[in-house]
Amino acid sequence: MKNCKKCKNPFSSKLVYKSFWKGYKDFKCSNCQTNYQFSSKDRLIAGMIVGTSTFLSGLLMFTLNLELITKLGLGILTSAVLCICLSLFSIKFLEFKSIKK
Repeated sequence: MKNCKKCKNPFSSKLVYKSFWKGYKDFKCSNCQTNYQFSSKDRLIAGMIVGTSTFLSGLLMFTLNLELITKLGLGILTSAVLCICLSLFSIKFLEFKSIKK
């Protein structure tokens, strides 16, 4: 996990993950209250996560011979689970910029 640039305190995974899934909301270091925001690279990573999970769930849907409603439900469930799992893995690669006020 990344550290605060000012006080070197590590960011909480829960804080970063919550901010990530709330639409890249700015967050503060719990120790020194320095504001941070996600970079454009982080938004690109999030787009790749959603695109990859959608592609893989679509691939799964088209390879199974089930009823339409069952395929759709399985596809949505698979896409959601993959998004969550991939975003948990990708938190290690996110970089933040400090906001100067």
